[in-house]
Parts: sequence; C-alpha cells; structure tokens
Amino acid sequence: MRVVVLGAGLHGVTTAYYLQQLGHEVIVIDRHATPAAKARGRIPSPEGATPFNAGAASLPTKPAQGRWSRLRALVRRRFGKLLDHAVVPPGSNPLDHMVRLAVYSRRSALALRDESGMPQRPRSTGQMTVYTDAQSFRGRIERAPHWSELGCEDRLLSADEAVGLEPSLQLMGGRLAGATYSPEDPARDPSQFAAGIVFLCRAAGVRFMMKHTVVSLKERNGRIDHVELLDPQGERVFVRAQSYVLALGASSVLHGEHLGIDMPMNFVREYVVTLPIKDLSIAPRLSLHDRQGKLRIRRLENAGGHHLRITSTVRVKDDEENEPDSDRFDAILRRVETLFPGVVDTRRASLETAMHAVSSNRLPMIGKTRLPNLFLNTAPGTPSWTHALGAGKSIARIVSGLRPELDFAFRGL
Repeated sequence: MRVVVLGAGLHGVTTAYYLQQLGHEVIVIDRHATPAAKARGRIPSPEGATPFNAGAASLPTKPAQGRWSRLRALVRRRFGKLLDHAVVPPGSNPLDHMVRLAVYSRRSALALRDESGMPQRPRSTGQMTVYTDAQSFRGRIERAPHWSELGCEDRLLSADEAVGLEPSLQLMGGRLAGATYSPEDPARDPSQFAAGIVFLCRAAGVRFMMKHTVVSLKERNGRIDHVELLDPQGERVFVRAQSYVLALGASSVLHGEHLGIDMPMNFVREYVVTLPIKDLSIAPRLSLHDRQGKLRIRRLENAGGHHLRITSTVRVKDDEENEPDSDRFDAILRRVETLFPGVVDTRRASLETAMHAVSSNRLPMIGKTRLPNLFLNTAPGTPSWTHALGAGKSIARIVSGLRPELDFAFRGL
C-alpha cells in the first residue's frame, strides 16, 4: 500500500521508517529542505514526559505573526471552552498514558539502535531528574510502585547517591533532596539520532519530497482522494495514495479544520538558553531535569566548544499576548547559576524561543480520524523526543490494520 506522510519532522520520519518496515511504499512530504531539520532535544525519562511543565508560571505573550496568529484564532473560534475542558479517557490519568508512551519510546529506541547498528555515543551515560524540594521528592517515592507497574525503571536515589553518579550536583549543597536516574540515554545527541533515522528511511526506500508545501487535502466520497502541493518552483502538484498520515505539528490544525476533524489545541512557548561552559571539570555529564526549576539541562559538544543547553516551556494563554518575557530568560540564568555556580558564562548566553502546539488534554494525537484513510500523529508538544519512536511505531501499526503494542489513549480505537 502507498502511504503519504505529511510532515518530515521527527514524528514524520519515524512514522515513515516503521511503515516501510511493515512493507508499505512511503512518501514523505515537507516544506523544509531537509528531513528532521528541527530535531532538538532527547528521549527523556518518563518523569519529563508531560508536553509542558504543568507547574510553570505563565508568561505574557504577544500574537505571533503569520501562521501562529491564524492558528490561535482558529482554535479560539472553533473549540472555545474545549481548550480547558478536554476529556481524558474515562478512569485514566493522562500522565499514566504519557509514562507508558515514554517507556515504549525508550525501549523502541534501544531496539532500533541494536537492530540497525546505529552507533551510540560513548558519553551516553544516562539521565537524571533532580529534586530540590523534599516534599516533592517524597511524592515521587510514593508514586514509585505505580510507575513501576507502568514500566518505568528509573532508580530512586538519595542526595549522596545522586552526587556519586553526577559529581556536579555537589555544587547544589543542601538544596538537593534526591533524584531518579535512568542509565539508558539512547539519544544523547538528538541531531545525530535524527540523522540516523533519516538514513535508515532512505536505505529502506522511503521517498522524500522536500521543499513541497502542503496546500490542502482533498476529500472525495468520504475519503482523502489526493493531497495538493506547491513544488519549489511554485507549481501545483497532486499526489495520491491509499492512506495518509498527518504529522505536520501545529499546521495539522488548519488542515483538520477544513476536513471537519476536531483537534483542540493549546500553545506553549519553549525558551532555550545556550551557555558556554567555563569549567569542564565541574560541569554536568548527564542529561538533567530540574524538577522544581522546570528546566531541562543537556551538555553539548560541537565545533564551537562545550556548552549547556537549558530549555523551559510554559503555556501561552489566549488573554496574554505579548512578546516573550525577558524575565523568563533572567529567571533561567539565575536558576542555573544557583544550582551550578561557576560552571557557565552567563554573560555569553544565547537566547531563543520556539512555539509548539499541544493537545488540550496534553496527550499527543495518535490514531484514526472520521476519514478511514487519514490518520494522525501530531501535537507531540515538547520535548518531542519523549514520544517520537513510540508514536511512529504505533501509528504505523494502526495504518496497517494491526493492533498497537502500547496501551495508550489512541484516537478512534
């Protein structure tokens, strides 16, 4: 069966890979020049699996230009109160679904690495969630048996045990209450991992149509008949297939609107700070999640030297429409300097932001639609590495008429 995957982000390429492995002819279409061009982040611990940091302070935001302002207007107009009252599956907790998906993604990443021979970087030494609030850590200890039943294998560590694994944590002094640790970090370098997935896709025969913009999906007789594109020269192109997977992130909302498919969304802003490391001997080696500071901390090494990349994500509210607040960046810098004094050069910080769409019930949209040959793998939120391989593998099975291996709140199943 020919399947068209709309979107060559990380979720699109992982979907394409698993579809090809199941014997389909796969075409991936995207407006960017290269597949997985925006891949950044990691496959984190299930503890970092929520699409946005639920306890983070909200920021004032200004209407984004172009498609973001149109998307937000569309969401407010069409879905109204659904944004804040989306219903999760009866009797279930969204976080449980997220933990299962994160665990499944991690295991899928390790299996793919072993099966394909993808190299693992020698510095892939694990990832750790650190707690600076004793009550919060006690709550994590109380949840441990339940999360273990869901498949989470992270180890609970005392403050001293955490420092033993990650010596840089001794800089926190008495602030460190405890931590959890996962020894497996299959995507220490996400750009390398994404490049590996793309390589495997090409080797398996996946066809990429890059620099092609999706204009619309055309419905006929209750099915998607074809997709209309603009090629690099601005000429209209039509592509037909038996099935289609919508993996365009936030842009999926616009296409869903035209097809009458409900896709209630919220929007979040990701703040990214990149800091040169001043002292390598005391800098973190592991990927860290600062639970109370709502920060993810990852060490980078490239031609420009050694850096720490810090990310924090907050929800954008409809009635708060200003530019990204510099106070958020200042708060990130203060928190990093408090936790790791003397490690980085805050005067040379590189600052940037990115907008992301997440579903209003915080779960990625994976599964079927009202049209029998149109499927969704979208709205992963941040960091998307949490879900990519598990989501891609699951939707490939759903498209193929197979039952997913994962117990998750899939749409339409």
